[in-house]
Amino acid sequence: MAIVHELSWSTSRARTFDSCRRKYYYDYYLSWLGWGRNADPERRSAYLLKKMTRMPMFAGDIVHRAIERYYSRRDQGQSFTADEAIDWAVTELRRGYKESRDGGWKARPAKSIRLGEHHYGEARIDEPSGEAGKYGKRYVDRIKECLMTFFQAPELKGVREVEPGDWLACEEMSTFELFDTKIFAIPDFAYVDRRAGAASGDSEDGAPAVRIVDWKTGAPREADRFQLEVYAFYARERWKVDPLRTTAVDAYLGDGSLSEVQITDEVLSGALARIESSLTEMKAVHFDADASKGDPEAFPMVPEAEAPRACSSCGYRELCDRV
Repeated sequence: MAIVHELSWSTSRARTFDSCRRKYYYDYYLSWLGWGRNADPERRSAYLLKKMTRMPMFAGDIVHRAIERYYSRRDQGQSFTADEAIDWAVTELRRGYKESRDGGWKARPAKSIRLGEHHYGEARIDEPSGEAGKYGKRYVDRIKECLMTFFQAPELKGVREVEPGDWLACEEMSTFELFDTKIFAIPDFAYVDRRAGAASGDSEDGAPAVRIVDWKTGAPREADRFQLEVYAFYARERWKVDPLRTTAVDAYLGDGSLSEVQITDEVLSGALARIESSLTEMKAVHFDADASKGDPEAFPMVPEAEAPRACSSCGYRELCDRV
């Protein structure tokens, strides 16, 4: 079955749309069909740049996968200790860095690691000067810090020890519909919250309380809370759970802080209005990327004055001549 280009929505897509329309165009339009062997050169270039990552995102993804591995091992009746998780994660970081540095990604660009730092020859990954060692150590330390928080923080004890029979999702991508549009959601971990159910009493229909947890390896952002609010709609569609019996929490593994959102009618109303507004703006510039590459000028770049801050870590800056 052929993949068809369509407008969908997610909090990450909305965040890109709001921060840089040109990046949004590259991500969701110009890169479309760029994976084909005989792809249009412009599409192919955008596709390869879209598949790049950077060390902060790569390290964060590894932490997520290490935690997912912990739950997978538990589901199989096996252990996965903090030391084992850290060893696995640091090895994965070094493997990916080497793959990017040595060009191993070229054989399978969609399945391999290509770091923007290497692509643009940034001074921070210069090895003779020792800068690469210092830069890499920063992310080795971040991985260790985040995983030790996951395994040791008292506030996360209940999340670590949830019985497999109560798990609902673990890094599982799924979709639901709002405003006749496919909405993507990937909750890091979700489970039936027996403690909350016992404390508040069962609902009239016997439906359980649900708790959704997102692991964060960076600093808090306003968009993090919005993402949690969207998960309430996901819980309703995916597990038929009353959103008002859903709580969602961001676990910031860098410092161990937790930010919880208690879903209310007011929260749901605000989130729904925000999604509708975002979709309305996206629909105004949407076009069929199967049929054409569209007009990039309809997706303006950030102003030149903002470029040093906004573009310095963007993988597409060569396409915008802002290297």
